[in-house]
Amino acid sequence: MDQQKAINLKKPVLGASQFKHIRKVKRPKRNWLDLPSEITANILHIIGVFDIFQNAQKVCTTWREICKDPAIWRKVCTTWREICKDPAMWRVIYVDASFDTNANRAFEEMCKRAVDRSQGQLVDITIVQFRNEEILEYIANRSSQLKRLTIACCDDFSNRIWTKSLVKFPLLEELSLYATNISKEGIETAGRYCSKLKTLKVNQENYSFWDDCIATAIGENLHELRHLELIGSPMTNEGLKMILDGCRHLELLDLRRCLFIYLGGDLWKRCLQQVKWKRCLQEIKCVKLPNDFLEGCPFIYKRMDFMMNLMDVMMNIVKNIMMNLR
Repeated sequence: MDQQKAINLKKPVLGASQFKHIRKVKRPKRNWLDLPSEITANILHIIGVFDIFQNAQKVCTTWREICKDPAIWRKVCTTWREICKDPAMWRVIYVDASFDTNANRAFEEMCKRAVDRSQGQLVDITIVQFRNEEILEYIANRSSQLKRLTIACCDDFSNRIWTKSLVKFPLLEELSLYATNISKEGIETAGRYCSKLKTLKVNQENYSFWDDCIATAIGENLHELRHLELIGSPMTNEGLKMILDGCRHLELLDLRRCLFIYLGGDLWKRCLQQVKWKRCLQEIKCVKLPNDFLEGCPFIYKRMDFMMNLMDVMMNIVKNIMMNLR
Protein backbone atom coordinates (compact mmCIF):
# COMPACT_ATOMS: atom_id res chain seq x y z
CA MET A 1 0.00 0.00 0.00
CA ASP A 2 2.80 2.42 0.95
CA GLN A 3 4.63 1.49 -2.25
CA GLN A 4 1.54 2.33 -4.38
CA LYS A 5 1.24 5.74 -2.69
CA ALA A 6 4.88 6.42 -3.42
CA ILE A 7 4.34 5.68 -7.12
CA ASN A 8 1.30 7.99 -7.27
CA LEU A 9 3.25 10.80 -5.59
CA LYS A 10 5.92 10.58 -8.32
CA LYS A 11 3.35 11.22 -11.12
CA PRO A 12 3.36 14.87 -12.31
CA VAL A 13 0.26 16.92 -11.60
CA LEU A 14 -0.91 19.05 -14.60
CA GLY A 15 -2.28 22.51 -13.98
CA ALA A 16 -5.09 24.27 -15.90
CA SER A 17 -2.63 26.27 -18.01
CA GLN A 18 -0.87 23.06 -19.07
CA PHE A 19 -4.21 21.52 -20.14
CA LYS A 20 -4.88 24.58 -22.32
CA HIS A 21 -1.49 24.19 -23.90
CA ILE A 22 -2.22 20.53 -24.75
CA ARG A 23 -5.54 21.43 -26.35
CA LYS A 24 -3.88 24.06 -28.52
CA VAL A 25 -1.28 21.57 -29.74
CA LYS A 26 -3.91 18.99 -30.65
CA ARG A 27 -6.08 21.46 -32.55
CA PRO A 28 -3.86 23.75 -34.59
CA LYS A 29 -5.61 26.41 -36.64
CA ARG A 30 -5.43 26.23 -40.42
CA ASN A 31 -4.60 29.32 -42.36
CA TRP A 32 -5.73 28.75 -45.95
CA LEU A 33 -3.95 31.91 -47.01
CA ASP A 34 -0.60 30.25 -46.29
CA LEU A 35 -1.11 27.72 -49.08
CA PRO A 36 1.19 28.10 -52.10
CA SER A 37 -0.56 29.97 -54.91
CA GLU A 38 -0.22 26.95 -57.24
CA ILE A 39 -2.20 24.74 -54.84
CA THR A 40 -4.84 27.42 -54.32
CA ALA A 41 -5.16 27.81 -58.10
CA ASN A 42 -5.70 24.05 -58.48
CA ILE A 43 -8.42 24.10 -55.82
CA LEU A 44 -10.18 27.03 -57.48
CA HIS A 45 -9.99 25.35 -60.87
CA ILE A 46 -11.77 22.28 -59.49
CA ILE A 47 -14.68 24.11 -57.85
CA GLY A 48 -15.89 25.53 -61.17
CA VAL A 49 -16.93 28.78 -62.80
CA PHE A 50 -20.00 29.53 -60.68
CA ASP A 51 -18.33 29.10 -57.28
CA ILE A 52 -15.32 31.16 -58.33
CA PHE A 53 -17.46 34.14 -59.34
CA GLN A 54 -20.01 33.88 -56.54
CA ASN A 55 -17.82 32.84 -53.61
CA ALA A 56 -14.08 32.20 -53.92
CA GLN A 57 -12.99 35.55 -55.35
CA LYS A 58 -14.80 37.33 -52.51
CA VAL A 59 -12.84 35.59 -49.73
CA CYS A 60 -9.80 37.85 -49.71
CA THR A 61 -7.49 39.94 -51.89
CA THR A 62 -5.06 37.06 -52.40
CA TRP A 63 -7.73 34.70 -53.70
CA ARG A 64 -9.19 37.44 -55.88
CA GLU A 65 -5.81 37.98 -57.54
CA ILE A 66 -5.42 34.23 -58.12
CA CYS A 67 -8.92 34.12 -59.63
CA LYS A 68 -7.78 36.71 -62.17
CA ASP A 69 -4.90 34.51 -63.35
CA PRO A 70 -5.57 33.59 -67.03
CA ALA A 71 -4.12 30.11 -66.44
CA ILE A 72 -7.20 29.20 -64.38
CA TRP A 73 -9.44 30.02 -67.32
CA ARG A 74 -7.69 27.97 -69.98
CA LYS A 75 -10.46 25.38 -69.60
CA VAL A 76 -14.04 26.48 -68.99
CA CYS A 77 -17.13 24.33 -68.55
CA THR A 78 -20.37 26.25 -68.15
CA THR A 79 -23.42 24.08 -67.70
CA TRP A 80 -26.63 24.34 -65.74
CA ARG A 81 -25.18 21.84 -63.28
CA GLU A 82 -22.56 24.40 -62.23
CA ILE A 83 -25.25 26.96 -61.47
CA CYS A 84 -27.96 24.68 -60.07
CA LYS A 85 -26.08 22.27 -57.84
CA ASP A 86 -29.07 22.04 -55.52
CA PRO A 87 -31.16 19.05 -56.77
CA ALA A 88 -34.31 21.04 -56.03
CA MET A 89 -33.25 23.64 -58.60
CA TRP A 90 -31.99 21.25 -61.26
CA ARG A 91 -34.07 21.17 -64.43
CA VAL A 92 -33.82 17.93 -66.38
CA ILE A 93 -32.43 18.74 -69.79
CA TYR A 94 -34.49 17.63 -72.79
CA VAL A 95 -37.65 17.32 -70.71
CA ASP A 96 -38.36 20.81 -69.38
CA ALA A 97 -38.03 23.07 -72.41
CA SER A 98 -39.04 26.23 -70.54
CA PHE A 99 -36.29 28.44 -69.18
CA ASP A 100 -36.06 31.45 -66.95
CA THR A 101 -34.92 34.20 -69.34
CA ASN A 102 -33.19 36.14 -66.59
CA ALA A 103 -31.28 33.07 -65.39
CA ASN A 104 -30.18 32.26 -68.94
CA ARG A 105 -28.98 35.83 -69.44
CA ALA A 106 -26.99 35.71 -66.20
CA PHE A 107 -25.50 32.41 -67.32
CA GLU A 108 -24.31 33.96 -70.59
CA GLU A 109 -22.77 36.91 -68.78
CA MET A 110 -20.88 34.54 -66.50
CA CYS A 111 -19.52 32.65 -69.51
CA LYS A 112 -18.38 35.90 -71.11
CA ARG A 113 -16.58 36.93 -67.92
CA ALA A 114 -14.78 33.58 -67.84
CA VAL A 115 -13.71 33.99 -71.47
CA ASP A 116 -12.50 37.53 -70.76
CA ARG A 117 -10.41 36.36 -67.83
CA SER A 118 -8.64 33.79 -70.01
CA GLN A 119 -7.07 36.73 -71.89
CA GLY A 120 -6.86 34.74 -75.11
CA GLN A 121 -5.39 31.61 -73.48
CA LEU A 122 -8.62 29.55 -73.56
CA VAL A 123 -8.00 26.07 -75.04
CA ASP A 124 -11.10 24.10 -73.98
CA ILE A 125 -14.69 25.24 -73.47
CA THR A 126 -18.01 23.43 -73.00
CA ILE A 127 -21.31 25.28 -73.25
CA VAL A 128 -24.73 23.74 -72.66
CA GLN A 129 -28.29 25.01 -73.15
CA PHE A 130 -27.46 28.41 -74.61
CA ARG A 131 -30.35 30.19 -76.29
CA ASN A 132 -28.34 33.08 -77.74
CA GLU A 133 -26.07 32.01 -80.60
CA GLU A 134 -24.01 35.21 -80.31
CA ILE A 135 -22.12 33.61 -77.42
CA LEU A 136 -20.22 31.47 -79.94
CA GLU A 137 -19.10 34.55 -81.85
CA TYR A 138 -18.07 36.18 -78.56
CA ILE A 139 -15.87 33.18 -77.76
CA ALA A 140 -14.41 33.10 -81.28
CA ASN A 141 -13.40 36.77 -81.18
CA ARG A 142 -11.37 36.22 -77.99
CA SER A 143 -10.07 32.64 -78.18
CA SER A 144 -7.76 32.10 -81.14
CA GLN A 145 -5.89 29.35 -79.24
CA LEU A 146 -8.98 27.19 -78.72
CA LYS A 147 -8.36 23.47 -79.31
CA ARG A 148 -11.53 21.81 -77.98
CA LEU A 149 -15.06 23.09 -78.41
CA THR A 150 -18.06 21.21 -77.00
CA ILE A 151 -21.61 22.47 -77.53
CA ALA A 152 -24.70 20.66 -76.27
CA CYS A 153 -28.42 21.29 -76.60
CA CYS A 154 -28.02 24.51 -78.59
CA ASP A 155 -30.18 23.72 -81.59
CA ASP A 156 -30.83 27.33 -82.65
CA PHE A 157 -27.36 28.11 -84.01
CA SER A 158 -27.61 29.44 -87.57
CA ASN A 159 -25.46 29.00 -90.69
CA ARG A 160 -24.17 32.53 -90.25
CA ILE A 161 -22.86 32.00 -86.74
CA TRP A 162 -21.04 28.78 -87.69
CA THR A 163 -19.32 30.28 -90.72
CA LYS A 164 -18.32 33.46 -88.84
CA SER A 165 -17.00 31.62 -85.77
CA LEU A 166 -15.14 28.59 -87.15
CA VAL A 167 -13.00 30.89 -89.29
CA LYS A 168 -11.40 32.13 -86.05
CA PHE A 169 -10.40 28.73 -84.63
CA PRO A 170 -7.24 27.83 -86.61
CA LEU A 171 -5.92 25.53 -83.85
CA LEU A 172 -9.17 23.63 -83.28
CA GLU A 173 -8.55 19.89 -82.88
CA GLU A 174 -11.87 18.64 -81.47
CA LEU A 175 -15.40 19.77 -82.28
CA SER A 176 -18.11 17.95 -80.31
CA LEU A 177 -21.79 18.70 -80.91
CA TYR A 178 -24.59 17.03 -78.95
CA ALA A 179 -28.22 17.71 -79.90
CA THR A 180 -26.84 20.73 -81.73
CA ASN A 181 -27.25 21.28 -85.45
CA ILE A 182 -24.46 22.29 -87.80
CA SER A 183 -24.99 23.15 -91.43
CA LYS A 184 -23.26 21.93 -94.57
CA GLU A 185 -21.67 25.38 -94.81
CA GLY A 186 -20.36 25.02 -91.27
CA ILE A 187 -18.63 21.74 -92.15
CA GLU A 188 -17.15 23.34 -95.27
CA THR A 189 -15.83 26.26 -93.19
CA ALA A 190 -14.24 23.86 -90.70
CA GLY A 191 -12.53 22.03 -93.56
CA ARG A 192 -11.18 25.28 -94.96
CA TYR A 193 -10.01 27.02 -91.78
CA CYS A 194 -9.58 24.31 -89.10
CA SER A 195 -6.74 22.34 -90.66
CA LYS A 196 -5.81 20.64 -87.36
CA LEU A 197 -9.29 19.18 -86.78
CA LYS A 198 -8.92 15.48 -85.94
CA THR A 199 -12.08 14.73 -83.94
CA LEU A 200 -15.64 15.52 -85.00
CA LYS A 201 -18.75 14.49 -83.09
CA VAL A 202 -22.17 15.36 -84.46
CA ASN A 203 -24.40 13.34 -82.14
CA GLN A 204 -28.12 13.93 -82.17
CA GLU A 205 -31.54 12.41 -81.80
CA ASN A 206 -32.93 12.05 -85.27
CA TYR A 207 -35.99 10.14 -86.35
CA SER A 208 -36.60 12.19 -89.50
CA PHE A 209 -36.17 11.15 -93.13
CA TRP A 210 -32.77 10.22 -94.50
CA ASP A 211 -30.37 12.99 -95.50
CA ASP A 212 -26.78 12.67 -96.77
CA CYS A 213 -26.01 16.40 -96.79
CA ILE A 214 -23.77 16.49 -93.68
CA ALA A 215 -22.13 13.14 -94.46
CA THR A 216 -21.26 14.34 -97.97
CA ALA A 217 -19.83 17.60 -96.61
CA ILE A 218 -17.65 15.66 -94.15
CA GLY A 219 -16.33 13.37 -96.86
CA GLU A 220 -15.56 16.26 -99.20
CA ASN A 221 -13.93 18.61 -96.67
CA LEU A 222 -12.55 16.88 -93.56
CA HIS A 223 -9.89 14.57 -94.98
CA GLU A 224 -7.64 14.48 -91.87
CA LEU A 225 -10.22 13.19 -89.38
CA ARG A 226 -9.15 10.38 -87.03
CA HIS A 227 -12.23 10.16 -84.79
CA LEU A 228 -15.73 10.57 -86.21
CA GLU A 229 -18.96 10.14 -84.25
CA LEU A 230 -22.29 10.49 -86.07
CA ILE A 231 -24.74 9.09 -83.52
CA GLY A 232 -28.31 9.49 -84.75
CA SER A 233 -27.26 10.68 -88.20
CA PRO A 234 -29.93 10.38 -90.92
CA MET A 235 -27.33 9.44 -93.55
CA THR A 236 -27.73 6.43 -95.82
CA ASN A 237 -25.21 4.00 -97.29
CA GLU A 238 -24.37 6.59 -99.95
CA GLY A 239 -23.40 9.11 -97.29
CA LEU A 240 -21.26 6.52 -95.53
CA LYS A 241 -19.47 5.75 -98.79
CA MET A 242 -18.70 9.45 -99.23
CA ILE A 243 -17.13 9.51 -95.76
CA LEU A 244 -15.04 6.41 -96.43
CA ASP A 245 -13.90 7.86 -99.75
CA GLY A 246 -12.88 11.21 -98.27
CA CYS A 247 -11.66 10.34 -94.75
CA ARG A 248 -8.86 7.85 -95.32
CA HIS A 249 -7.22 8.19 -91.89
CA LEU A 250 -10.13 7.25 -89.63
CA GLU A 251 -9.27 5.30 -86.48
CA LEU A 252 -12.75 5.34 -84.95
CA LEU A 253 -16.13 5.52 -86.67
CA ASP A 254 -19.27 5.65 -84.52
CA LEU A 255 -22.48 4.82 -86.40
CA ARG A 256 -24.76 4.16 -83.43
CA ARG A 257 -28.43 4.95 -84.12
CA CYS A 258 -27.81 5.59 -87.82
CA LEU A 259 -31.16 4.10 -88.73
CA PHE A 260 -30.87 4.40 -92.50
CA ILE A 261 -27.61 2.48 -92.89
CA TYR A 262 -27.48 -1.18 -93.82
CA LEU A 263 -24.04 -2.57 -93.08
CA GLY A 264 -23.78 -5.70 -95.13
CA GLY A 265 -21.66 -7.23 -97.84
CA ASP A 266 -18.90 -5.12 -99.36
CA LEU A 267 -19.70 -1.97 -97.35
CA TRP A 268 -19.19 -3.75 -94.02
CA LYS A 269 -15.92 -5.30 -95.23
CA ARG A 270 -14.74 -1.91 -96.37
CA CYS A 271 -15.45 -0.35 -92.96
CA LEU A 272 -13.42 -3.04 -91.23
CA GLN A 273 -10.54 -2.79 -93.67
CA GLN A 274 -10.31 1.00 -93.79
CA VAL A 275 -10.92 2.02 -90.16
CA LYS A 276 -7.82 1.18 -88.14
CA TRP A 277 -7.77 -1.07 -85.08
CA LYS A 278 -6.20 -0.09 -81.78
CA ARG A 279 -4.92 -1.98 -78.77
CA CYS A 280 -5.63 -0.71 -75.27
CA LEU A 281 -6.03 -3.18 -72.41
CA GLN A 282 -7.68 -5.44 -74.94
CA GLU A 283 -8.38 -5.35 -78.63
CA ILE A 284 -11.40 -3.18 -79.25
CA LYS A 285 -13.54 -2.68 -82.30
CA CYS A 286 -13.35 0.87 -83.62
CA VAL A 287 -16.44 0.64 -85.80
CA LYS A 288 -19.50 1.10 -83.59
CA LEU A 289 -22.63 -0.31 -85.18
CA PRO A 290 -26.13 1.22 -85.42
CA ASN A 291 -27.54 -1.26 -82.87
CA ASP A 292 -24.80 -0.80 -80.25
CA PHE A 293 -25.80 0.71 -76.90
CA LEU A 294 -25.24 4.39 -76.14
CA GLU A 295 -22.80 3.92 -73.29
CA GLY A 296 -20.39 6.79 -72.81
CA CYS A 297 -22.36 9.31 -74.86
CA PRO A 298 -23.34 12.41 -72.82
CA PHE A 299 -26.28 14.72 -73.43
CA ILE A 300 -28.21 12.28 -75.64
CA TYR A 301 -31.54 10.81 -74.55
CA LYS A 302 -31.23 7.51 -72.74
CA ARG A 303 -34.62 6.68 -74.19
CA MET A 304 -32.97 6.27 -77.60
CA ASP A 305 -32.05 2.70 -76.64
CA PHE A 306 -35.70 2.04 -75.85
CA MET A 307 -36.81 3.65 -79.11
CA MET A 308 -34.27 1.63 -81.06
CA ASN A 309 -35.45 -1.62 -79.50
CA LEU A 310 -39.05 -0.66 -80.25
CA MET A 311 -38.18 0.04 -83.87
CA ASP A 312 -36.39 -3.32 -84.13
CA VAL A 313 -39.53 -5.06 -82.90
CA MET A 314 -41.68 -3.17 -85.39
CA MET A 315 -39.31 -4.00 -88.25
CA ASN A 316 -39.42 -7.69 -87.33
CA ILE A 317 -43.23 -7.57 -87.35
CA VAL A 318 -43.21 -5.95 -90.80
CA LYS A 319 -40.76 -8.57 -92.10
CA ASN A 320 -42.94 -11.39 -90.79
CA ILE A 321 -46.01 -9.88 -92.43
CA MET A 322 -44.17 -9.54 -95.74
CA MET A 323 -42.99 -13.14 -95.51
CA ASN A 324 -46.55 -14.35 -94.92
CA LEU A 325 -47.84 -12.33 -97.86
CA ARG A 326 -45.44 -14.18 -100.13
